[in-house]
Amino acid sequence: MEVVEEESAGSVEASTLEDLEPQEEPVTFNPLLRAALTGDTEGVQQIFDDPEDPDREKATELLMEKDIVGRDLLYATCMAGQSDVIRTLAKYGVDLKDKTARGYTLLHCAAAWGQLETLKTLIELEADIYATTFQGEKARDIANRYEQTECVEFLDWAASKQEIQQGVELLMKANPEDVDVKLTD
Repeated sequence: MEVVEEESAGSVEASTLEDLEPQEEPVTFNPLLRAALTGDTEGVQQIFDDPEDPDREKATELLMEKDIVGRDLLYATCMAGQSDVIRTLAKYGVDLKDKTARGYTLLHCAAAWGQLETLKTLIELEADIYATTFQGEKARDIANRYEQTECVEFLDWAASKQEIQQGVELLMKANPEDVDVKLTD
């Protein structure tokens, strides 16, 4: 009996040591995801730009890969608040206005998670502030539901600014010589 117990203890100890050893990457490993979630903009750029990078050929595929509800890598990046990565990925043609199966956009995602800097980045990159979910909710409504007060205030400000800009553009089209306006932040 004692010998069996010692073998069991030894087996547990051996399996624990095996768990601590470096593991091979799973077949579904996405190197772009790791770089994006850790804010490694240089790593993201390297994957796309370095002809020697083994992941370069599948970078676009990895970027556009979606889960069953239609979220791609950018949604995780928004949740993590990686604004610089989003800005970097925008250079490679990602669709910042893309929606999930239920109509959620990156703006909705950033608003829900309270990622104010990410909201600012998305608005700067011209994400659709008026996009609605299947329930008719805008990003502002989502931020309000999750009590993300700073996000609500920013989205209100951004919507007002956009409406003023559109009004000025209409005035300029009607009488361009009568309008001398410059909008600043």
